Amino acid sequence: MKVAFIGQPEYFRFCYENELDLLAEVREFDLNFSMDSTDFIDLQIFDADINVFFRGEFVPLDVLSNLNGIKINLSSEVFPKYIDGRINFSLDSLNRYEHFVRAIKDKCFDYVFHYDKTSVEFIKEDNILLSGEFSFPVSTDIYKPVEGVSEKWDFFFIGRSTNHREKFFGHLKHHYNFLHICHGMWGKSLVNYMNQSKILLNIHAENEISWEPRMQMLMATGKMVISERLSYNEYLIAGQDYVEVLSPRDLHQKVKYYLDNDYERLRIAENGRKKVMGYLSTKDVFPQFFDDIINNRYNKCDFDGFSKFPFQSRIVKLKSQKLLNNLFKVVSRLIAKYK
Repeated sequence: MKVAFIGQPEYFRFCYENELDLLAEVREFDLNFSMDSTDFIDLQIFDADINVFFRGEFVPLDVLSNLNGIKINLSSEVFPKYIDGRINFSLDSLNRYEHFVRAIKDKCFDYVFHYDKTSVEFIKEDNILLSGEFSFPVSTDIYKPVEGVSEKWDFFFIGRSTNHREKFFGHLKHHYNFLHICHGMWGKSLVNYMNQSKILLNIHAENEISWEPRMQMLMATGKMVISERLSYNEYLIAGQDYVEVLSPRDLHQKVKYYLDNDYERLRIAENGRKKVMGYLSTKDVFPQFFDDIINNRYNKCDFDGFSKFPFQSRIVKLKSQKLLNNLFKVVSRLIAKYK
């Protein structure tokens, strides 16, 4: 069997690196958003039995049409979702969802999965039937504890800076040793930096609940992870596998406690590592996933019921609602300031 993984390695290689070579002939192909059809010739020549795309909505339709094997798209962007019966979203996640739908609705994927099950129902309301949710696994032969490495840093974070994140990070960056890598590092080099840190952080890009695939990547290294609230998933339990924080102040208080209490920090870190090893290791997840795909245990994705006008009306309504809410918050703060 031949398997092709197509995506940005800095974001997605952690899902499959080096762990499927005994299962299949595996090859990685780069994907960036400026590529045209001529850039996919090597992929077409490889002629994989299973093609796994990350952000496949950016792949030209003619490339997909010319692939003989099964075509799977794994969606990884933060989309609106239902939390406690209410829609949880930001303008950023709504824009990402709008672009995703516009880009993928006419692409000939056999299967489309989204990584966060709490968004699947929201997507279904636009008459888009995905194949289901797929929790991204971790290559635990690469992302693992490294022996003999000293902890030079108190905190580690990988990801772009946003206003929301810096509200959490500002105090820590002034008072502790904080390593923040924005982009461009993965694999063993990244694992070494994570292992040189006492606490790994997961803070959302915007003020909305989500479950970033970075969580399980961080936890696999055997370091304790502190995160904002995650959207519901069947695996990771706050207070047991990681530490949850609700605000910058909450983060500042908890980091002091866990830096001063090695036993508690290491206990939670080990719980998290074991959870990833037990449920989210690439060597277990992808073989079962491919077997399910080959044996038709998933439904094909279905966009036949999608209608552009109701979709666009819903997007406009939600954007207007969010903009008004944001304006109300600004006005309320100004009134309170000048009372």
